[in-house]
Amino acid sequence: MMKKIVSDLRCVNNSCKNKSLTLEFLREAGNECIEGFLSCNICNSQYPIIQGVPILLQNFHDYARQRIMTYGKWIVTSKSSKLKDFLRSIGKKIHSPTSSDLYEENNSLYRAYLYNYHNYHSDDRLLSLLKRKIEPDHIYKMLGKKNLNLNGIGLDIGCSIGSSTFELAKRLPFVFGVDLSFSFILTARKLMRDKMRKNIEFVVSDAINLPFESKYFQSIIALNVVDRVDPNNLMVSINRCIKKNGKLILIDPYHFVKDNTDQFDSIRIRKIVENFGYKISSNESYVPWIMKMNERSYLFYFVDFIVANKVN
Repeated sequence: MMKKIVSDLRCVNNSCKNKSLTLEFLREAGNECIEGFLSCNICNSQYPIIQGVPILLQNFHDYARQRIMTYGKWIVTSKSSKLKDFLRSIGKKIHSPTSSDLYEENNSLYRAYLYNYHNYHSDDRLLSLLKRKIEPDHIYKMLGKKNLNLNGIGLDIGCSIGSSTFELAKRLPFVFGVDLSFSFILTARKLMRDKMRKNIEFVVSDAINLPFESKYFQSIIALNVVDRVDPNNLMVSINRCIKKNGKLILIDPYHFVKDNTDQFDSIRIRKIVENFGYKISSNESYVPWIMKMNERSYLFYFVDFIVANKVN
């Protein structure tokens, strides 16, 4: 984690109104904190920094419980005794652990995003069958179009391994990428270092409890998030962070997951967004998006690309 972003972060304990956190270094390298804690001096909440990844969640215990294999790796790889002791203390409280998060390392959707980033070729079996080839990164490159008029500090919600974040960073002075998957964020930070990008940072965070100052962002995007959280809660969270006249881009196939029983479509989503004070400047769209799961399996979506401006 870059040391300079500490002043941009806030406590995510819902009962706490503190707008500043204190950084404790346990291991550092240059301008980065590799292991440490972000602490709130009001409610005494502690947010660990593991392998350079800040985890800003209200319930870290439950987060660790749901990805027990990842949690075990944290203990093994941590170098500082204080971080190890903290993680072990969390482990004593864990009951009924699971390791079913599809977005963590070696699970199916994590592998798919990583595969898509590294392993598409011009002779890909599906793409070569299509009369008109569809570039796998087309949906991300759309964010770089000049007519979107993106500016200011940017936020990429549900950033996965950062494909959309890197595109935004070509246009904006600084971009934060947030995702619930530790493995996604760890990979995104590695790619960030490989690309030597200095205007990006990645954080583990909940989309409906973002760890940033009020009215901080001018440009916010959320790709494939609407169908994974309650859209009303998502908009409340976004509205707290976005500036007046800020731009919001929602990109989604409306492919509903099992734990979200209420289904939405382009009409209902647009009404929700408008009710939260936005003017929508784009019509319903069908933009192709391909995800390669493995050599014989693909997901093909038509996503809706919503461009909205915060007017009140």
